[in-house]
Amino acid sequence: MNHGNRFLVLFLFLASWIAPSPARADHESAEAILGQWQRYQSRLHILKPAKVRRELAQSKNQEAVIRIAGAAKRFADETMSAMIIENGDLLFEGYAHEATRESKLNAYSMTKSLTALAVGEAFCAGKIKSLNDPASTYAPQLGGTAYGSASVRNLLSYTSGAQDPGGDGYAGIHDFRDFRAMVEHKLSLVDLMKKYGETSFEPGKKFIYNGLDSEALSLVVRGATGMPLPQWFEATVWQKAGAEFEAGWFLDRDGNGVAEVLLFATTRDFARVGLYVLDRLTAKANEPCMNEFMKDAATPHVQKGYWDSAPRFGLGLHVGADGNTWIFGHGGQRIGINAKTGRVVATNGSRQWRGYDDQVQSLLAY
Repeated sequence: MNHGNRFLVLFLFLASWIAPSPARADHESAEAILGQWQRYQSRLHILKPAKVRRELAQSKNQEAVIRIAGAAKRFADETMSAMIIENGDLLFEGYAHEATRESKLNAYSMTKSLTALAVGEAFCAGKIKSLNDPASTYAPQLGGTAYGSASVRNLLSYTSGAQDPGGDGYAGIHDFRDFRAMVEHKLSLVDLMKKYGETSFEPGKKFIYNGLDSEALSLVVRGATGMPLPQWFEATVWQKAGAEFEAGWFLDRDGNGVAEVLLFATTRDFARVGLYVLDRLTAKANEPCMNEFMKDAATPHVQKGYWDSAPRFGLGLHVGADGNTWIFGHGGQRIGINAKTGRVVATNGSRQWRGYDDQVQSLLAY
């Protein structure tokens, strides 16, 4: 089964229980995606807008605005939202299928990368002493599992050595029935990691797209900072990004942030997170430690073995075939960062289609 078909299977399964309406033949409906915020709100930690909002001023480079308008509009009409920012100014913003600038949309697997940013903030704040520390140093409840034995760096690079609960090293999510039980608060994240915590490979040696590596990082952040992952992210990344709207991050029954999916935010604020990354990749931020962490996170440490558009992985960030830094979700969620040109692209959708990533990469390089 090729990776496109695997994603289709995953998407249909998720649609069957995430979406309040029945699964469609080829993708979730935009209506179902828009309804998730209300459906899950009672189990979300609500992130408040930043105290100082990052303004997104309209670009005065009218030549660039006009040049990109047609391609960007055609792309936005096929998805739910798209934004293009260059040197901090807005080149394009568009919405379709009932989405608006205030719609809180599911980040899906972009959540994994946002978790990695929170880990970097904990490290640079001195809460995590070394990325080479075993995760159990900060999350003793993971002792005796592959996740606890793996270093924080191993977890960030998805090389924990844990068994592959998804069965193919690709799907990114573990056993779907157990994941659903966790969402329904019948199981905790710790339950899942203990159930699927057998060591199968030497840590650091093999990339497996296993979302439980991110879940282990959620516990590391909580143990290191004394704050659940969503609260720590809100106090650090979210504030520095200058978020404009509320967002929501799903909590398990023990109050741990679910670190692989189920973060909801507006496309405008996802774009601001992209700018937060850009500021640190280019050392514009006066934060030497986070600048170095971000460069390390965007370095291609491992080959993923799939996904031609983004074949390599750093520390929670994807490295595209175009050489740019990417944050990926499986159904049309993307944040692309081009450090050379100062351009950021953010888009949210309910599906992907043939040529989707080619178009997104073109917008980032246009």
